[in-house]
Amino acid sequence: MNKIPTKRIDCQKNIENDNIREKIKFIIKRDKKYNLRDLSRALKKNDAYLQQYIFRGTPKILPEEYRHRLAEILNVNIEELTPNWLRKFIPEEKLITFKNIETVSFDNNYISISQKLLVDLDFSKLENLFFYQINTKKGVITTIVDVGINKYIKPDLYLLNDKKEFFLAYIELSPVNNTKMSIKPYLDSFYPFHISAEILKVSGRALWQGSNIFQK
Repeated sequence: MNKIPTKRIDCQKNIENDNIREKIKFIIKRDKKYNLRDLSRALKKNDAYLQQYIFRGTPKILPEEYRHRLAEILNVNIEELTPNWLRKFIPEEKLITFKNIETVSFDNNYISISQKLLVDLDFSKLENLFFYQINTKKGVITTIVDVGINKYIKPDLYLLNDKKEFFLAYIELSPVNNTKMSIKPYLDSFYPFHISAEILKVSGRALWQGSNIFQK
């Protein structure tokens, strides 16, 4: 059995990688909706990230999460941005996309998370699910919230809104007064407080949390 020379394999990989770059350049030129700087920012990278990728070949291939994100923005199938040689090494994976609850009016502010990580989540009403992120000393914490739950149900972590500023807090009935709610903010930099149950406004209930999601 003849073995294909390594140099020939590497050459074919480079050709396929270059084809992906040319395809991205073509889509951008054709649609005239995007530029490399804005697309790089949408990937949460520096302004020159995609310019270096396309014109300098750095990195050689886009990491998987960035290819998924870019495919969603450019409205193409992820396979169109994946070189043939790489496809056989990538297991099929279902990604769930969520919009940022703080910037719901912007179409390009969302993340995609593997469904394998989202244990026990109900996706039957996906339109009610958003993500919310906060910076902590331990890194970026991503929370998936259900805005379809807009009232207190049971002791749990909820998303609240104070003067158009979202924040997470653990809520339960006050142990000393059943007409008040005990609010303990998720971040230690904010003090716990009590509020009347009648005026408590809930923006959503936290369903899932993870750290450093899409934050490379």
